[in-house]
Amino acid sequence: MEENSDKKVEVSAAILSEIFKIAKIDPPEEITDEALLNAVFKLRQEKEPQEIPQEATYNPSSNNILVIDDIGVVTYQLKILLRNLGYNVQVAKDIFSGLNTFIKSNYAFVVMDLFVSTEQEGLTLLNETKKIITKNNLDTKIIVITASNKAENRVKCLNGGADIFLKKDTGWQDKLIELIENFHPETL
Repeated sequence: MEENSDKKVEVSAAILSEIFKIAKIDPPEEITDEALLNAVFKLRQEKEPQEIPQEATYNPSSNNILVIDDIGVVTYQLKILLRNLGYNVQVAKDIFSGLNTFIKSNYAFVVMDLFVSTEQEGLTLLNETKKIITKNNLDTKIIVITASNKAENRVKCLNGGADIFLKKDTGWQDKLIELIENFHPETL
């Protein structure tokens, strides 16, 4: 049976409450996307501690970059651009694979789209990534990219731990490369 991650399933609050009971976690008071996302993270953290393995000791001169975006054209484009500059690039298309990839290796940069696939998920990804960086005393820089015109997103992201907030407008790829090169010139 082929798995299709694009399918959406409607689940009643009663069924969700039963799932929470089986998972032995307290159900949220309100069944919202944010509450469900936080519950999933709680379950994953109990299963997989968010610590960098000892063999993946952080190297501040690492030229590894993790790109997290759910739009394939963006990840492909950034992968090619950054590889041509000598960086090792890993790609993830959702928050769970992004976090799992992040904890398996050391990265100088995490370039993440704010809307992976929703703003709330992007903010959760930013928050969880920052927690891992802080917990493991890493020097990884987080760059949030977005096509959103909302001014408050910049404030939310910078307050949430992003080092750089970059709007996807004309020439944004060149700006991104310039920012990475200026933050990390010793890798080339």
